[in-house]
Amino acid sequence: MFLRFKRCPAGWKIYLATTVTFLLFIHPVRAETASADTEPADKLIAATNLQEVTVTATRTSRKVSEIPESVSVVDTEQIRTRQAADIGDIMRYLPNVELGGGPRNLGLSPVIRGMGDERILFLLDGARQDFNRGHNARIFTDPSLLKRVDVMRGPASTVWGSGALGGVISFTTLDATDLLRPGERSGIKVRGGFQSMNEQYIPGVSVYGLAGEEFDYLLDFSYRNAADDIRHGDGSKLQNSQFQSYAGLAKFNWTPGHHQFMFSTQTFDQAGKVPSNSQTASTPDTLVDRDTEQRNYTLRYRYENPDNSWLNPEMLVYHNTTYSLEKRLFDGRRDETDFSTTGINARNSSRLDLSSFATQLITYGVDYFHNEAKGRRNSAKRPEFPQGNADVVGVFLQDEITLWDRLSLIPGVRWDYFRSEAEGMATNANKNDRVNFKIGGLFKVTEWFSLIGNYSEAFRAPTLSELFTTGTHFTCGPGCANLFVPNPNLKPETAFNKEVGARIQKSNLLYENDRLAIRGAYFHNKVKDFVDLMVDFVFFPVPGNPGRGGVTTSDNVRDAVLEGFEIEANYAAKYGYTGFSYSQTRGYNRTDGGVLSNVQPDKWIVMAGLNWPTYDLSLGWRSSIVEAQNRVPTGGTPTPGYTLHDVTLSWLPQNGSLKGVRLDFGIDNLTDKDYRRHLNVLRDPGRNYKLAVSYQF
Repeated sequence: MFLRFKRCPAGWKIYLATTVTFLLFIHPVRAETASADTEPADKLIAATNLQEVTVTATRTSRKVSEIPESVSVVDTEQIRTRQAADIGDIMRYLPNVELGGGPRNLGLSPVIRGMGDERILFLLDGARQDFNRGHNARIFTDPSLLKRVDVMRGPASTVWGSGALGGVISFTTLDATDLLRPGERSGIKVRGGFQSMNEQYIPGVSVYGLAGEEFDYLLDFSYRNAADDIRHGDGSKLQNSQFQSYAGLAKFNWTPGHHQFMFSTQTFDQAGKVPSNSQTASTPDTLVDRDTEQRNYTLRYRYENPDNSWLNPEMLVYHNTTYSLEKRLFDGRRDETDFSTTGINARNSSRLDLSSFATQLITYGVDYFHNEAKGRRNSAKRPEFPQGNADVVGVFLQDEITLWDRLSLIPGVRWDYFRSEAEGMATNANKNDRVNFKIGGLFKVTEWFSLIGNYSEAFRAPTLSELFTTGTHFTCGPGCANLFVPNPNLKPETAFNKEVGARIQKSNLLYENDRLAIRGAYFHNKVKDFVDLMVDFVFFPVPGNPGRGGVTTSDNVRDAVLEGFEIEANYAAKYGYTGFSYSQTRGYNRTDGGVLSNVQPDKWIVMAGLNWPTYDLSLGWRSSIVEAQNRVPTGGTPTPGYTLHDVTLSWLPQNGSLKGVRLDFGIDNLTDKDYRRHLNVLRDPGRNYKLAVSYQF
């Protein structure tokens, strides 16, 4: 098994060569400049994230505690401690977030408040990730490259445009300043890891530093080799779940004066033998040798001058591509999938101090992106993945109003126009426009108690596959085939969400600098014009199929309501932490009656941990208590509940000859539970021993 780098023949070799070059010529340089620090031992606790700063909800920097939307932040320390194998490991403890698609990372499909990943917007360093192909993950990246992950629960089209019906998942990659310690101008970090569930080996290296006082660089290379199939709790294995993957990141920042320029390029390549639908078990006639490649190129400009309150612009230009090559083993058939997104975002924020008690931060801008899809089978056009393109442009305005430092109001409006068309098909283009509104409010009753309310709208333009797919869906014997029929007249899905909640955050309750945070929210999300895949399987001619087998087409088939609540409580002090969360979502089909199928079960997360600063040690424990999901549509399959226990141990020496070493040990699914998540066909991994060691010098 090996990887084929279609667009970059040298691929990972270029990253290795560049890394070695920087190691030899830059590493010896030292100075007294301090940029960042390694996490001290007394911070290895699961502190609440209400003090984290996020840009996901408003596209401006605000503390999570100061926005009316529900946002969770998973920071660098949590990612390291959990030794995340994929993006699912990063998010699995978050309330009302579930992971569908099964344990293979190629099929991972997050769900937020009952909305699947096709109704979630993914961002990587601010750039849209619009790749969407049935039974496939939407985004491919290695967790070792990530600084943080922001998850916004609830519609967000007024800020981000099409796609954010269920929420936004925003990934931010590391910078050199995240790794530099006081007194350093350059450094090298080598790391290695192992996970027992599939005999996975995880080496990696980072080279980073400063060049002058205005420029910093980061080069990172990561490799994963899952040498065995995933082991389940009963001892059996998920056949054809082995893989090899390479990931690279080159990121450069230049900050002359008040100007900031950032350029990054990211690569991800994975190869392995999997079923064509990686979310199901493999059979001899579905097994393919799949290579997946994703490339991301991002250029950002910012201007930040504290003396100029009117001008705070930001511009982002990006291009990303996803390419997949599948060679079916039993007959050699070659399927190629090629998808790209090119976009530009431009916005400015102006601050107005109206009086001693009233301020405004007005943000306005324009977004544009172009999606292009191509599919080939044995070098000919593949109708099941149509060739087409989509263009979307949006203009938005948002006003963040603060009164008496107690009341925050954030109204916003956005207009989007979208147009999609297929190449070489006698169908009309799909075009439409949409205006979305939002208004949110936060009132500080006291310095430690706040009330929040939020109304937001969202829409999702139909995808190219939903609009223009043709060809054969499946065969049913000699002279019998079910055929795809395109539907260029699909309407956009729309969502109308109401949310209310309360928050408590208080410090110095029992000990100096301890922190308590409690927050709860209730939401009611009304969704119209759900797009669903309708299969009409008959043995007589119907429009679109003159033979036997019927047709399959996408259509706006129903309206729905998703409602529920979530509550989180966390307490953290110097020597330990504890907390819990509970989340619940209910989904109802308002067209035909009954419940929705894509809704996760109720979930409790209970956690606690101890910290020993004297020994630079931190111990953590988490339990996931997932209730049975018996609320399924007629004919659906209920899922039993289950309880999982995970433990972590981190050692980060702060002094002596071992300073710079970090060791993380963990056990997922401590009791070796054999279980299946409700939204999955496949069972999840059993007990997984994890070990990661790094050295920074």
